[in-house]
Amino acid sequence: MQFFRRLQDIRAISFDLDDTLYDNRPVIENAEQWMVEHMRDQYLASAMYDRAWWLQLKHELQQADPALHDDVSRCRLMMLEVGLQRGGMPAAEARQEAQRVFAEFLEIRSRVTVPEASLEVLKKLSRHFPLVVITNGNVLLERIGLDGHFKHVLKAGNGRRMKPAPDMFRMMAAQLKLPPSQILHVGDDVTTDVFGAIRNGYQAAWINSQGQEWRNLHTLPHLMLQDIRDLLTLLPVQK
Repeated sequence: MQFFRRLQDIRAISFDLDDTLYDNRPVIENAEQWMVEHMRDQYLASAMYDRAWWLQLKHELQQADPALHDDVSRCRLMMLEVGLQRGGMPAAEARQEAQRVFAEFLEIRSRVTVPEASLEVLKKLSRHFPLVVITNGNVLLERIGLDGHFKHVLKAGNGRRMKPAPDMFRMMAAQLKLPPSQILHVGDDVTTDVFGAIRNGYQAAWINSQGQEWRNLHTLPHLMLQDIRDLLTLLPVQK
């Protein structure tokens, strides 16, 4: 644990989800691969519909509608719908099939195993602090067993811009009825979590599980943690 700024009074803790409380990389990689193969096998019987094709389509859609950058669910739905239409499916049918495939993708994307250490930290912290979520992702909390740990959950989309934009940080402070300076945000991403939190008046705890060089950061957090369990040594939770 390493400190860079003086911690102030903490009255609530907000968490990022993906790659903060669990390893999201292999899960999303598997879901992406499933989508490419499923769409090619079931609908688009051509080798041209590979991952690069879908990434290009995503780029095109986001260029046409920049709001899709801030809504991963709506963006993927649009990708599926437009992809099916380009494969020759009528618009109404494409919309219906896209929704069905997206629901299955979301379930596969949520096949996350949350480490016991993360669950234990949340359990202990929740005895003393309201815990909340601020995430850019779309994982189903009820699917991964985290829905009972948090007082409030904010996900990007539906008009809320992704971190580091102020939207969700401001909304969460309002929901908690606390000044931002009394909320500690915990996350792994140096831009969306650390910079986003600091810029919006929160305190920031950076989970640096990958051993990144902190001297390269453009914005320093209040503290750097190697492991989520370090939070228990920082906060007075074991009485």
